[in-house]
Amino acid sequence: MKKIECLAPAGTLEALRAAIMGGADAIYCGGSQFGARAFAGNFNHDEMIEAIHLCHLWDVKLYVTMNTLLYEDEIKDAMKEVAFYYQIGVDALIIQDLGLFDCVRFTYPDFELHCSTQMHIHNAPGVQIMKDLGASRVVLARETPIEVIQDCCRLGIEIEVFSYGALCVSYSGQCLMSSLLQNRSGNRGACAQYCRMQYNLYNEDHRETISSVDKYLLSPKDLNALDHLDQLIEAGVTSLKIEGRMKRPEYVYLVTKTFREAIDAYYEGKKYQVTKERLDELKLMFNRGFTLGHLFHTNGKSLLNMNRPNHVGLPLGKVVMANRDGFTVKLEDELNQQDGLRILDEKEDLGYIANMIYVNDRLVNHASKGELVTFKDKRFVEVGSIVLKTTDSKLIGKLETFECVRKVDITIRVEAKVDFPMVLVLSDGTHTIEAKSEMIAQKPIKAPIEKERLFEQLLKLNDTAYQCASIQGNIEPFFMPLKQINELRRVAIEQLNSIRENDKQRITIPYIMKNYMLNSTFNQGWIEINKEEQIQNTNSIQCTSNPILLDKYPNLYPLSSVINESGQYLEDKTHVISEIGGLSVNDKPYATHHFNVTNSYALEFLYKQGIQCVELSQECSIEQIQLCTSEFEHRTGFKAQIAIFAYGRRDLMTSKTCVVNNLCKDGSKKNCALCKTQSYSLVDIKNNHYPLFGDTNCIQHILESEPYQVSNTNRYPMVLRFTIENEFETKEACENNHL
Repeated sequence: MKKIECLAPAGTLEALRAAIMGGADAIYCGGSQFGARAFAGNFNHDEMIEAIHLCHLWDVKLYVTMNTLLYEDEIKDAMKEVAFYYQIGVDALIIQDLGLFDCVRFTYPDFELHCSTQMHIHNAPGVQIMKDLGASRVVLARETPIEVIQDCCRLGIEIEVFSYGALCVSYSGQCLMSSLLQNRSGNRGACAQYCRMQYNLYNEDHRETISSVDKYLLSPKDLNALDHLDQLIEAGVTSLKIEGRMKRPEYVYLVTKTFREAIDAYYEGKKYQVTKERLDELKLMFNRGFTLGHLFHTNGKSLLNMNRPNHVGLPLGKVVMANRDGFTVKLEDELNQQDGLRILDEKEDLGYIANMIYVNDRLVNHASKGELVTFKDKRFVEVGSIVLKTTDSKLIGKLETFECVRKVDITIRVEAKVDFPMVLVLSDGTHTIEAKSEMIAQKPIKAPIEKERLFEQLLKLNDTAYQCASIQGNIEPFFMPLKQINELRRVAIEQLNSIRENDKQRITIPYIMKNYMLNSTFNQGWIEINKEEQIQNTNSIQCTSNPILLDKYPNLYPLSSVINESGQYLEDKTHVISEIGGLSVNDKPYATHHFNVTNSYALEFLYKQGIQCVELSQECSIEQIQLCTSEFEHRTGFKAQIAIFAYGRRDLMTSKTCVVNNLCKDGSKKNCALCKTQSYSLVDIKNNHYPLFGDTNCIQHILESEPYQVSNTNRYPMVLRFTIENEFETKEACENNHL
């Protein structure tokens, strides 16, 4: 049975080495461009070559993230990067952009491609579509529950799931809050993390704030599925992904090592349980509190840490005395010099490094549980404040030298005959090399080299990637200086290293070229409605995802919801689709902005799948739209059939987490209808009100404060979207846009 893959992150070469030493089967990292962690260390070309050599030497795969959206003028540079990664032997690319996916499949049909979680695939039809189009693996949305994961795993394609680390409160690829409010696109690796900011819930009808002591209403805890790996393995998952390309090497090492232990224990038939000591170590490295996430149907407040959006470490004690000269803490755990602390305060937390620790007015470098320790700091600290340990210097020191938990097995065979060079043969099961000594073996004058002594010298492999699974030799009495034997071992190891570092066997997947035709009758926009009062007397296409309205008004087009875990669609209907699974529908001429189309190659990808008119990404400027459409026409000879968003409140976030239910109910119930009977908003610290809209699938949409409107759109078909608008507002918007 092939073991499930332990996939570790690396933002730097040091973190990559840590992942290897910790026992990773594969590592994912980003280059200096086109990766969704713009603020990670990332790898330049020289570093990427070194990373490839290190990974392949240790029998570890390397995947490179190119998981951002690309504008038209970036495609050529992106393909140059792809060519470089292909040449140096990168094992796979992780891609979000549909245009880049299509370009790479056409240009390098044997390059393994993984569909990023940013591609927003969360159901079995979406997985099947990408499998049919040549993807080797799909990284499912982090919100995908275990039973849907099981369905996806049955389709005969590799499935990767997040199992540890930071969560997004919005579906990846469907969060535009940072982009639209601050011009920092999460889809392009520059997320400003609005989910980690403070908000109040506000009832717009009653004009009152819903009371909550905790203000971080959108800030998720960190995912930790370590104790449930057996369920993921038995579901058929191929790869367990650890989040953390911006984390320090010690974090990467400890988490990877823990996953290595858990995975190996499962295949050895043992029950793995994270010990309290290890769990505390993991918490000290980084945690916002742990959750099982949507993998196992965690809902409500147990999914979130609404008290703090950052690392909470472990409790250390409380402030028992404070004055202008410092403060005193009674310890609930040990404290060492250089430990990092956080003193919690309602207004602003205080960070502190324990450089100087006083016990009974004596300067010490260590204090034990139960002792009173004093810190000389003139900043104000309130008595009763909780103190957290956020960095453990002793733990960091222990982890700084990464102990290798796994090596590559090799077999060794040696021949030693007088008057002939010594021959050393090494094999890793795939590659075999033979090396000969420069000096010939001599007839022993006194004591010959004994077999045991020879084997002892050849087995000195501690500073290499290898361990010996078996050693045998054909040896007659001989003599050779130990220096020569050691040199032969070194040369043989270098030869095996070289062949392993540069050997890349690709999996050839034929590229299926699709032709397409564009039917000009479909080159028109549409109106999205959610309530009966929004239906208009117009010739324009009107669509809805509301099943009650679809039953009552047969002329309405089905709008496939942006979230459709069931993967079920209405048959014999003309659809407006919003996610990749919808490409499985027979009649699907229209595609919404949720496909994140920002370049002409992504347009062509959708046209090949039968789409006739595409709403471009809401992150595109008019200039980018013009460049995209003109380049498409220049390259293909077809006029691009697109639509642009002209009116409506755009989705800032699309989330399974419902703030209204969390604060007004117990957070565990679905379809409470609170957001249907009253109007709620999130209010930020600048008093901006963001309306909350719950769709028919009980998915929460955080909307813009005011409707977005574009003028002078006559050159392009328009999309109008109505969410919380009443009959009058809907009619006025249609009239203003001449519909």
